[in-house]
Amino acid sequence: MTLAAEDRLARLRAAGYCWLRTDWFLRLERLCGGAAQALKLSPAALSAQGGMSAGTAEQFLKDSAAVNPQAELDKTAKAGGKIVFLGEEDYPAQLAEIIDPPLALYILGNADFPRAAAAIVGTRKPTAYGRRVAARLARDMSECGLVIASGLARGIDSVAHAAALEAKGATWAVIGTGIGRCYPAENADLAREIVKGGGAIISEYNFDTGPKPHHFPRRNRIISGLSRAVAVIEGAVTSGALITAKLALEQGREVFAVPGLIDNPMSEGPNLLIKDGAGVLRNAADIIDALPLHCRFGIKMPEQSNAALAPKAPAVPLSRDEAAALECIGAQSLTLDAVVEKTGWTVPRAAAALFELETKSAVTCRNGEYSRKL
Repeated sequence: MTLAAEDRLARLRAAGYCWLRTDWFLRLERLCGGAAQALKLSPAALSAQGGMSAGTAEQFLKDSAAVNPQAELDKTAKAGGKIVFLGEEDYPAQLAEIIDPPLALYILGNADFPRAAAAIVGTRKPTAYGRRVAARLARDMSECGLVIASGLARGIDSVAHAAALEAKGATWAVIGTGIGRCYPAENADLAREIVKGGGAIISEYNFDTGPKPHHFPRRNRIISGLSRAVAVIEGAVTSGALITAKLALEQGREVFAVPGLIDNPMSEGPNLLIKDGAGVLRNAADIIDALPLHCRFGIKMPEQSNAALAPKAPAVPLSRDEAAALECIGAQSLTLDAVVEKTGWTVPRAAAALFELETKSAVTCRNGEYSRKL
């Protein structure tokens, strides 16, 4: 199917109304004979035919009229992007199957939608454990041929995107702004690297749309909709990651969660998902095993597919103090003072051991806390 040019433009205008429900607008299109005709209705007629209040109808038409659709096309083309429309051939078929697919998607970069994707989502304030696991999973899944989908937010999302790029894999960032904006601004370089690395920035919002709180929960349906499976790594029970998991279940996607310590608030969400029936995520093989057979073209199983996400042994020999400090850290994140307290060493001795472990890439230090690398 190919939309008439005027209906494409009308859909871009309709997207200016941030509370737009696709199923509602598609019904209106059918009643009126197309998107362009639907936007020509008076507020009173729209209210009557669309089953909405007069105030909502007036606001919808006002917001739609404020959009210049030709400018949307021109800005997107100038940025090197494209816009794909629901119902047309280049629109992602899997996303089109969900209850509320976007009428149009703005895409910056290369989104090879027939490829199988898995989403990695989680808290904006991850622990060192969460960061390690997210990076390891994203790297391993990328090396197996999966696309990594996430939301370009701080925390787990950013770690997953960066790790996929490190593995020379493709990653899709579904954002809560227009593709002409980057939020958070600190991820502008990461966004450019995603496009440069063969991935894509994807949004349903008009080109220059800024960040608004209600955009981010809504965009989560696109992250799960584009993915065959969703992995949740850390997050409170009220976090956006749990919203994504709920949407994924409603869409018939596989949901996995990485278990965490029961006394860690960031593990409450994943642990609750597991309690409610989500799969326990140990490694990339768990995700790949859950893929339908027709989605496995080009996907390979990882080596040592039964290996859990345990820290790797350092590639170089360690001294006695270095080995003891590494064992002391274990799966935790410890400050220098905590290492001193647990080992009974002097501060200089502990600091020297930790410094050597950093130089040997056995540990990383973030915000003054040392943790093992996966």
